[in-house]
Amino acid sequence: MGSVRWGPSDGAESYIAIATGLDGHTHKCLTNSTSCTWNDLHCGEEYNVVVKAKADNCTSLPSNSSIIHMDPCMPQDLAATVNCDMKVVSLSWDASNRTKLFMVSAQAGNRSVSLSTNITTADFSELNCGQNYSLTVTPHNHHCPGNHSASASVQTWPCAPMGISATQDCLSSIIMVTWQPSNGSDYYTATMQTDTGISEMCMSETSACSVPALTCGHNFSVSVTASNQQCNVTSSQTTSLQSVPCVPTNVSVVMDCANNSAVVSWSASRGAVQYSVMALSSHSNDSCQTSDLSCSLTSLTCGNSYAVQVVAVDESCSSVLSQVLVFNSGPCPPQNMSAQISCLSNDLNISWDAIRDADHFLVSLTAENGGPIEVCNTTTTACSISNMTCGKTFTVQVTSVRGDCRSQHSLPQTIQSAPCQPQGIRGNLDCVTNSAWISWDAAPGADGYTASAVGGDSYTANCTTSTNTTCEVEDLACGVFYNFTVTAKNSKCESQPSATIKLQTAPCSLSGITAFAECHNSSILVVWHLMEGSEGNTVYTATAEASDRTFLSCNGTGTSCYLYGAQCGLGYTVIVAASSDQCSSLRSPPYRISMEPCPPTDVMVNASCGNHSALVSWTPSPVAKTYRAVATAADGHEHTCNTSSSSCSITELHCNQEYTVFVTASHENCSSKASRNVTLNTGPCQPGGLSVTFHCNNQSATLTWTPSDSAEDYYGCAQAGNGDMLYCHSTHPSCTIGGLVCGTVYNFSVQASDGTCNSSFSDPVQDGAAPCPPDAVEVELMPMEMEIQVLRFSWTQTACGDTENLLTLKGSLLGDSQALFELSSYWTNMTYFEIPLPCSSSYAATLQSKNAASTSPKSVPLNGTTAPCPPSGVTYSGNSSFATVSWNASVFATTFTVYDSSVTPRAQLCNTTMLSCSLSNIAVNDLVITASNAAGESQPTDAIDVVTQDRRRRDLSDRMPDDGSLSAPLLDVKQATPTVIFLEWSPMEDATYYNLLIRKQGSLSDTQELMVYGESMIVTDLSPNSTYCLTVLAFYTAASGPESEPVCVQTGQGVPQRIVNNT
Repeated sequence: MGSVRWGPSDGAESYIAIATGLDGHTHKCLTNSTSCTWNDLHCGEEYNVVVKAKADNCTSLPSNSSIIHMDPCMPQDLAATVNCDMKVVSLSWDASNRTKLFMVSAQAGNRSVSLSTNITTADFSELNCGQNYSLTVTPHNHHCPGNHSASASVQTWPCAPMGISATQDCLSSIIMVTWQPSNGSDYYTATMQTDTGISEMCMSETSACSVPALTCGHNFSVSVTASNQQCNVTSSQTTSLQSVPCVPTNVSVVMDCANNSAVVSWSASRGAVQYSVMALSSHSNDSCQTSDLSCSLTSLTCGNSYAVQVVAVDESCSSVLSQVLVFNSGPCPPQNMSAQISCLSNDLNISWDAIRDADHFLVSLTAENGGPIEVCNTTTTACSISNMTCGKTFTVQVTSVRGDCRSQHSLPQTIQSAPCQPQGIRGNLDCVTNSAWISWDAAPGADGYTASAVGGDSYTANCTTSTNTTCEVEDLACGVFYNFTVTAKNSKCESQPSATIKLQTAPCSLSGITAFAECHNSSILVVWHLMEGSEGNTVYTATAEASDRTFLSCNGTGTSCYLYGAQCGLGYTVIVAASSDQCSSLRSPPYRISMEPCPPTDVMVNASCGNHSALVSWTPSPVAKTYRAVATAADGHEHTCNTSSSSCSITELHCNQEYTVFVTASHENCSSKASRNVTLNTGPCQPGGLSVTFHCNNQSATLTWTPSDSAEDYYGCAQAGNGDMLYCHSTHPSCTIGGLVCGTVYNFSVQASDGTCNSSFSDPVQDGAAPCPPDAVEVELMPMEMEIQVLRFSWTQTACGDTENLLTLKGSLLGDSQALFELSSYWTNMTYFEIPLPCSSSYAATLQSKNAASTSPKSVPLNGTTAPCPPSGVTYSGNSSFATVSWNASVFATTFTVYDSSVTPRAQLCNTTMLSCSLSNIAVNDLVITASNAAGESQPTDAIDVVTQDRRRRDLSDRMPDDGSLSAPLLDVKQATPTVIFLEWSPMEDATYYNLLIRKQGSLSDTQELMVYGESMIVTDLSPNSTYCLTVLAFYTAASGPESEPVCVQTGQGVPQRIVNNT
């Protein structure tokens, strides 16, 4: 739109305005006013405007021209494009040629970017990714801007994805890629690529996608590309992912039969860091891990079939198991092998138990000084060998065979074949003993021999020997033919009897004889019957052959004689013959008799300290049948033991005794003389009276006990419940065991020793390693409330686990010994406890600690008092100008304070250790009084009794007789100057001296105490304009009297004025 205005022309009836464009086109406007407006002017044009006036049919000449500059034309046909590589948005449009300048704007949300150009294109290089921009163009000329264009929308390139993460499910091999969503993206493509060109990808409109599986054993670089309709943007950030290792191949097993182990090997798997080998069987499993291409299975169970598989492992995943390879472990050695010899046939039967699988078994025999001989190869579990060589010792072993492997040998068993038959049998007769001596050659494999004699139908005899090849067959009958054979034997078998030899014993025509041993007399009495038909002078000879092959003889014509020189410990065979030929028929049958045993020798005593017994042993006495050992103490009591062997134990010996020990041997009716004495000292007695004192500060315990006689050393012992033992050693009846564990219960005992023998341990005393009570106990006193003060006790916990503490307070109320209390906390593991106590209470606080073992003793008491109770009996005498306040003592109070409560905070007027205070210019309703000590201050009391008569109170240290016979002096001010006061008082009978107390009001520390001998005093150097209160009291030889009624004076610039109490 364009308009023009002009001034009116005289005579003009109308006007015509003509606007001519630069290209010559015109726009006319007819009007009868002095202005004209065109609505159809072209945008962007420059018009030359003239005006002509008209009247009737006349038109004036054109006016001077004027120029109208129209708005630039609005740009049209905006077109936006995106250069994805350069990250640039380009905009173009159509516009009139006369537009000189364009302002181009890109708007996205609260952010806009603008630029200017004189052409119809614009490039934006600073736009943000992932934004939808609205683009507009506004034209400008030299005079004004035009209307902006219609907007054009453009979507910029997507933002690059961030936070890329790739995870792998090792079991399924599925790869999950995730990322943070980026602005401007329509969809995403995740690409996984190796440096060798292997690539996988997945697409998603969300922030995650998955790939079923990647090629095994590769390292993939993972990137994500965001895409929209204009651009694809790949993330600059990448992440790496190692795919699952490849499955191991070419698995093989080599068996080491000797060690029953197997070496498993395989080909390398791409991507593997190490390998895991698993061998599974029905009885046991084995495994190994390695970074090499083989490893050993060293814990295989014999006789098993194993299925082996190999797994490749990287830092996070493992491959699928390799194909199963089955192999057999080495066979198990046979168990429970049994080898039995058949004594009659000398056949060897061997059997065993097979353990798990074996193909067959090998049986080997090894003779002494020979090598092994394989005698059986069988698939069964038994083997028989016929006609074993007699008299040999063999070692039998069985081995299992499985494939190419042999097991270890079974446990070897040694077995003897039957001994060989004895050879070279020979013999001769002994007519005195009527026995036969048989000898033979040694038989291989024999441990012993038996010589047997068989005569007639009912006569038999034999003898047995272990290693000798000679044996005496005793007690043969007279006049009998005997067949003698010898049989060899070992632990399992007997041989066949040897060849037989024959011997005939001599006849015995004399009747039987009897012999009697004379014990301890070295003689034998032989008695016989006379031979029938013999003459009276027939000489009979008695012959005795001893077991040591010595002979004794005696003769006579009667029926008896004595054989002298018989020795103890020998057996004798006696015959009587009527002929000098002992083998003739004129002889008696043999008679066997033994002398008394010899005293036992080499007696030894071994004391058993633990059970109060002693083992007595000796060398056996020949012919002895029984023995008796006797131990006799100094006080005469005896302990004995009886036995048929060469040792016995004497029991129930007394401790700390010296015994004399001897042994006697017995045979039939004779006993030997006593052996040489041996001294036996029993060990010390068990210590008694054991007591234990535990020291919690160093976790030790001191043991004390009653000393034991003859003890040289003592050993203390502490045994915990888990069996741990701690010891101490001492030569005195006390020792200390250190290193105890706090909280542990111990059994304490002590043992005495004399250097040779230890006593039994004393009866145990059970005690626990208790903690120490806390030693750093502190108390914090809370302010008094309602005449109750809370005391907070705190302490340091002892260094012992699971410890609880108990706080106990004992004390009295108001100092009354009859009003006692005892309070305690509960057991707690806290290190503090609060207990309230009434005012004016005294207490002694103790702490105890306990754990599972024991409870500690109480700590050192912490003594204290609570703050005092408020003063009672407060009286006020005087007036508001000068007054005296007095009160009763409060238990445990050390000072009293008078306050003015009319101001905040309350003002202190007086602080004193006495029981009264003189004040000036204070009303009774404004007074409160408290009592104090180191524990705190009482609550204030304002219960004040106003009295009209004087009342007197003593200070806390006054001593006043109970009968009230002492009175207070009467104090008066006689004369004063501004700084001098003349005082005098009434004399007190028997007073030694007086104390004058001068207190300056308003000052807690300005108090003077003067000792005066006499009844007057001049006080000088008083401060001007101050109030002083004065009292006097008399001191006697054994007591002090009450204070006088205080007199208060006011000093000034002139003469001091006496302050009179108007009551």
